[in-house]
Amino acid sequence: MPQGPSVLLGVTGGIAAYKAVEILRGLQGAGMDVRVVMTRAATRFVGPLTFEALSMNRVSLDDSEHALRMDSAITHVEEADAADIMIVAPATANTVAKMAHGVADNLLTSMYLAYSGPVVVAPAMNTNMWEHPATKANALVLRDRGVFVVPPGAGELACGVYGSGRMAEPDSIVAEVKHRLQVERKTDLQGLQVLITAGGTREPIDAVRFIGNRSSGKMGSALARAAFDRGAGVDLMRANVDLPPIPGVHEMDTPTAEEMYKEVMERLPGTDILIMGAAVADYRVSKGPVGGKIGKNNEELAIGLEPTTDILCEVSSRRTDDNYLVGFAAEYGEDGVSRARKKRERKSLDMIVYNDISRADIGFDSDYNEVILITAVDEVKIERAPKETVAETILDHIARAVRSRRAGEAT
Repeated sequence: MPQGPSVLLGVTGGIAAYKAVEILRGLQGAGMDVRVVMTRAATRFVGPLTFEALSMNRVSLDDSEHALRMDSAITHVEEADAADIMIVAPATANTVAKMAHGVADNLLTSMYLAYSGPVVVAPAMNTNMWEHPATKANALVLRDRGVFVVPPGAGELACGVYGSGRMAEPDSIVAEVKHRLQVERKTDLQGLQVLITAGGTREPIDAVRFIGNRSSGKMGSALARAAFDRGAGVDLMRANVDLPPIPGVHEMDTPTAEEMYKEVMERLPGTDILIMGAAVADYRVSKGPVGGKIGKNNEELAIGLEPTTDILCEVSSRRTDDNYLVGFAAEYGEDGVSRARKKRERKSLDMIVYNDISRADIGFDSDYNEVILITAVDEVKIERAPKETVAETILDHIARAVRSRRAGEAT
């Protein structure tokens, strides 16, 4: 029977250590073989026997018996060499600092320095500790070195306060690990500035009602994370997106078409690649939103609408040779591809990404997508896959096109 990926799970001394048990079970459920290494402080929160019983593997600890075994194998080297991926969850402020500065004073940090594969870190600590400039700087150092930092969320902490610093949920960490095992780290966008829009704009009718759509922002967010991982500087314009922040990505809320238009146009001169993944409303209330709430009186209500600014058309009219423009065409029905082709030509886009929103198994609200990449020279279909995988393939094509164009300009 084929064995799944081997995971090295590091557990440090925080109250969130009990959640590492859930992470272990989630990884096992995904077919992975998990080996656990614990700091001394971690064993005060959860006993090693718990992890040994569940993982069916010996737990590595900070003592002479485990550091140098009877067969003379050096634990921190052997265990690191055997792993396909390493996780540290929870990662205390102390451990994050040690990892950032190369301090190897325990078995876990020694394994980290000996390990050359992908690393995922899930910090967990008091709000003030997480927001301290030293911790922020240490997390940034890790990200710059290729460590994937799953940011903590906000919630009630063990100290009794409500704030950021709570470790990401186990299922989110497991999802990140699965994604990292699927994706090869690339650097083909190094030094480029990428601007991405995500979500769906909402055009207010009154104080409580709006014209909107069902776009979740998952596709745009997947593109933003993948672009950052490839070395790009990334600005993400979020239109009503309810997803966790993406480490390293500069995010800005642009809930309406007008706000998104202003932010995109302001950043266009410094942008190498623009990917308009957001579903921008085509219309808004013509006389502006009504103050307060429109009451119901059982009579017909007529609302006048006017077109919103077509952001891609405006961008296209002001573009330079340095801008590579990508649009999305969320079309419905059999003629969708034809309409997408015409949209690309009409708006003078380098690429348009077509997806069929008539299908319930892809697109809006779904974790999956199936798209066709349409350019002036060819069309490439990306079969149904998780949006993270689709994002990687889209960026493969964009990166090649940008390199090819710039190589041509250089000659």
